Amino acid sequence: MRNLWLMVIFLFMVGCGYSGTGKPTLNPAKGKVSLGTGSPLAFGTLALEPAGVGAIRCQGKIGTDGTFELETGTEKGASAGKYKAYVTLPLNKSKGVPKKFQSDETSGIEVEIVTGDNDLDIKLK
Repeated sequence: MRNLWLMVIFLFMVGCGYSGTGKPTLNPAKGKVSLGTGSPLAFGTLALEPAGVGAIRCQGKIGTDGTFELETGTEKGASAGKYKAYVTLPLNKSKGVPKKFQSDETSGIEVEIVTGDNDLDIKLK
């Protein structure tokens, strides 16, 4: 039974991206999401999927003015690295944004988080 619990804990740590080196260094990251028309996207979540070594999935809720602040888990900030960006939208508003921007595989939006402050300008066009 003890071995089963150890295996469950190990699988949980691996599944969550735990590397065994302690907490990752997170860098402040904020910005704005705008539509092709130039107006701000006023709802949804900006999500960043790792596209390179060291990056950890993060996301930020988009405010009514299009601004967001990234968080990794429950901590503010994002780890340095390359990412593919996309938006997730409420079901009742998914038609307001082209479908291609709703997946990291099709959005074509790549960003890099660097050590220090990051101010991102995400354009959905």
